[in-house]
Amino acid sequence: MTKNPMKNLPASAPDTVDVVAESNYGTTSEAYNKAFRTWRSSEKNEYAFRCRKRTKEAVYVEGKGYHEPDPAAEERRAIMQINMVIGMALFAFLLIENLLTALLMGAAQVIGLDVGYCYSDGTVYGNQTAVLAILMLKTILKYLVPILIFRLTFRMPRRVAFHLKPDAPREFPATIAVTLIIFAVTNVWMLFSPINFLSNSTLGEAYYTVSYMRPSYQMVYLVFELLTVSICKELFLHGEVLHVLRQFGDWYAIILTAILAVCVSHSWTTILMELTFSIVSGIAVLRSGSLIPSIFCRMLYHVMLFGLFAMEVWPNQTLQAYRPLFLFLVLLVGILLCLLSIRPTRKSPALLTQKHYLSMKERIYTTMHLGPLSVVFFLCIVLMVIEVIF
Repeated sequence: MTKNPMKNLPASAPDTVDVVAESNYGTTSEAYNKAFRTWRSSEKNEYAFRCRKRTKEAVYVEGKGYHEPDPAAEERRAIMQINMVIGMALFAFLLIENLLTALLMGAAQVIGLDVGYCYSDGTVYGNQTAVLAILMLKTILKYLVPILIFRLTFRMPRRVAFHLKPDAPREFPATIAVTLIIFAVTNVWMLFSPINFLSNSTLGEAYYTVSYMRPSYQMVYLVFELLTVSICKELFLHGEVLHVLRQFGDWYAIILTAILAVCVSHSWTTILMELTFSIVSGIAVLRSGSLIPSIFCRMLYHVMLFGLFAMEVWPNQTLQAYRPLFLFLVLLVGILLCLLSIRPTRKSPALLTQKHYLSMKERIYTTMHLGPLSVVFFLCIVLMVIEVIF
């Protein structure tokens, strides 16, 4: 592969296109900016969007002739490569979530443990210690496997993907404030529903799964679900994936990871709350430069959801009357905290819009119609339909 000298015209200041050099993530921190651009610049990294060319310069490719580097083609290639990995990881998540319990139950029976599996609702019963171990192992593996797939494939620097110390600490209270407001607004409709939809929330579903167990076992499992799901889901959505997608623009990364959050929950009753909260937590990660605000706010969100759920299932029916008051107080605290914490300044980190070479229509088509990610989207829709019917 050689350059065509006839294509190189002398110029005192040649017009150069370099998509990596044009990107700048210094609004987060200079250390982040340096680590991210180094990752994108690596020639061995097939998941980075990079293209460098000079005007009127071409490269000779055997069998094809002279070829001019095309930023749009490179962007499409990078999106397809990344979506391939995300689709495989999400498929692994769904596979483990829906099949692993039955497999672990079978293995437990082989070694003589008294456990059973109800295929109609997917619950495990029998020896409480064995059942608790099976449920915990499934929760860990369904998140750990996709996270490892991302880690071993993308190899994003830890300073970028798993940074904990906030670069902008004042974003922490602002994120809490917006989380409280979003929670109150998106759950108002449940006050008027005769069905307890909160049973499909993380802790609501966990409570029903272990409701027949001793109170100590119930407490252990609920705390485990709260901590494990909150931490692992944020690592899954806003660790490697968010920052890999960020090279195509912050809002592209935030919206796509929010759609992935809906696919992970694959429940039509939680679409609105998952979508809105994931957008808030994605913004928090990019603006603060840390996973801590998003992890904490996800824990807070799950605890408040479980509070609403407990008000509905508690034997004392009078607690249901306090649900509107609870949501009003959450909204009021959120607004007050928002007024105290959100003060725009010139130094406030802003979301970035990177220069791109594909139109929005081409991006949507590439994401939704090509590769395994589109198949996984279809599977999640099927799972939601099954939930509605059965």
